[in-house]
Amino acid sequence: MGSQALPPGPVQTLIFLDLEATGLPFSQPKVTELCLLAIHRWALERLPTHQGPPSTVPPPPRVLDKLSLCVAPGKACSPAASEITGLSTPVLAAHGRQRFDANLANMLRAFLQRQPQPWCLVAHNGDRYDFPLLQAELAVLGLASALEGAFCVDSIAALKALEQADSPSEHGPRKSYSLGSIYMRLYGQAPPDSHTAEGDVLALLSICQWRPQALLRWVDAHARPFNTVKPMYVVTASTGTSPRPSAATATVPLARARGTSPNRGGNRNPKPLSPVKSPGAPPREGLLAPLGLLAFLTLAVATLYRLSLAIPGQ
Repeated sequence: MGSQALPPGPVQTLIFLDLEATGLPFSQPKVTELCLLAIHRWALERLPTHQGPPSTVPPPPRVLDKLSLCVAPGKACSPAASEITGLSTPVLAAHGRQRFDANLANMLRAFLQRQPQPWCLVAHNGDRYDFPLLQAELAVLGLASALEGAFCVDSIAALKALEQADSPSEHGPRKSYSLGSIYMRLYGQAPPDSHTAEGDVLALLSICQWRPQALLRWVDAHARPFNTVKPMYVVTASTGTSPRPSAATATVPLARARGTSPNRGGNRNPKPLSPVKSPGAPPREGLLAPLGLLAFLTLAVATLYRLSLAIPGQ
């Protein structure tokens, strides 16, 4: 599949996605909560088209699939993230939540495979946060291709295009395209359960029900393969899993030890023990001087003896 390939036909399933996490991108965040809500194209095509903003929040379609999970992040949540989401690492641990692991990646894949293809993930600010973060979590596990075949769109780009097409000549202050701002413009109230993954997904779905047919046309024309999304950050596959050190890593300190101290672990022959000295024994160095003097005297006596033999008449 090419990097710029469009879906092979009209997108059949829109999968609305939201992630809550430990912090902002610069902190290499980890997921603390996720929600996926899958709706078939048929459900959106048959919604009535509103002229202008609808007066009430539309109910979600009756037929949908939903996956919502809290996740132990394996690192501390920033205070700001905990305040916004109501989640913290100790709270998630106290509830026995599990890490983002291969089982969860397989669960996401299985969830997609239950839906008609092509699939398209839809996330608000997805291009800058949700999609890169999800890719980073999968890359950590060595499962970057787990969602192979999925497409994705950022709902900010889609809703901005739809609003501008609806009011092309509108002038005034620059509009905010945060999820809460769009929801307020359309329905005159703040979205319920903000900054919970499920609450934000349901709010996004309500917004996308404003112009569903136009939204589907935009998605068909702009969806891109999910595998073209770059991970938010690059880490090794062992990050956060506390694995045993590899053989190559483990031998480095050992090699250095062998080079600096051959008798410490590098040689199987035990180091010879020094002889035990008795308390009264004189030191060996103290005997060297008398022995040398005795040898000198012996040599002198022998020399004098030879000279006496050599003198005539003696």
